[in-house]
Amino acid sequence: MKKILFLVLLPPTLCAQKNNALIKKTQRPNIVLIVADYMGYADIEPFGHTEIKTPSLKRLASEGIKYTNFYAADPVCSPSRGALLTGMYPAKTGLTHNISKNDTGLTSKYPTIASRLKNAGYVTGLMGKWHLGFSDASSPNENGFETFFGFKDWSIDYYTHRNITNDDGLYYNTKPVISEGYSTDIFTDSAMAFINKNQQQPFFLCLFYNAALPPLQPPGISGDIRNPSNWEKGTRQDYVGVVERMDHEIGKVLDELQKDGLAQNTIVVFTYDHQGEGVVNHGKFSHGFATLWEGGIRVPLIIRYPKLNRKNVTDPRLSINMDLTYTLLTAAGVTPGSDLEGINIFSKDIDTGRSLFWNWNFKGKTQSAVRKGKWKYIIDNGTGLLFNLEKDPGEHNDVGPGLPKIKEDLEKELQQWKDKMKK
Repeated sequence: MKKILFLVLLPPTLCAQKNNALIKKTQRPNIVLIVADYMGYADIEPFGHTEIKTPSLKRLASEGIKYTNFYAADPVCSPSRGALLTGMYPAKTGLTHNISKNDTGLTSKYPTIASRLKNAGYVTGLMGKWHLGFSDASSPNENGFETFFGFKDWSIDYYTHRNITNDDGLYYNTKPVISEGYSTDIFTDSAMAFINKNQQQPFFLCLFYNAALPPLQPPGISGDIRNPSNWEKGTRQDYVGVVERMDHEIGKVLDELQKDGLAQNTIVVFTYDHQGEGVVNHGKFSHGFATLWEGGIRVPLIIRYPKLNRKNVTDPRLSINMDLTYTLLTAAGVTPGSDLEGINIFSKDIDTGRSLFWNWNFKGKTQSAVRKGKWKYIIDNGTGLLFNLEKDPGEHNDVGPGLPKIKEDLEKELQQWKDKMKK
């Protein structure tokens, strides 16, 4: 297929549909959803790190809300992203593993937050990682995004933008393109161009970085090209450089919103799709990527929405990434619908007794888990373990033998949820 040279500044996006009058146009908040990848919980300053400097995220947290009991719906990319965009558990949509080129991927059978907002009059764009399907039917454009500039694979080289099999990775909408520059920078520049071009209408922008996925290539070393033999090469120092550049670019987006007079009416969200492994710092949590232990699924969440008048606030209430879907739709005046499985975390009245569930199969290893209040029950390859996360966030001490009733009740609740998801 013929490639075209793609300059970072995007052409004008399509005009937003004007078929929804739930909220006056001037009242509808813009939404910027920023997702990092494969990072450690404690690798940003608002969540406890001092080695890696993330002043932009520190600024965002000081101007908004930091959620400390927030979870990914899955410990790997595609299911977690699918849950975030659809507002449904991976087990419900069937997106239960990382999508390859032979998989169907996400289709319009399950509406995304982008398609719901688009139908409500928002202009929608995604810059960066998709990883929810390779075909046209499962492309971002068929799932609510009017503009897409990014890649469909799990990762790309930060400089050549080729994937691990050395294929060109970048697309503009459904067409392969070539663009020069460091990936974190070009995705940011595209996001800023999108913001600049759509100031006169409410917009929903996803900025899904490949930072800090392998290959760990910090800025300034463009001759360090990767292939399958050295794709996983990377040091902690490389990782620090990748994360700090991402934070710098996030600062540019925040500055653009301020410059354009949009900050007051824009919800800015930052989170991860899951935690990573290797050179990352999980903080007090154990295990990591592709596990249902806290080091795999507990992730940072920061939300700045000036109209809430909540600054430098820590919210410890239990939440999961489907809640973001529900919350952002509600804030935009769009009825979330009964098919969504989240709640509005902006509300003061959150059910603190509700349960969150996970089910995960990876390379022959099966895990499932339920979190309810301070309790977490996890089944890891047939062994059931109960943890009090308030006292033991690192999940080191199984208290199940001394609390058989709590363990039995959570195990029963987890099985009932699994049975429900099969229907």
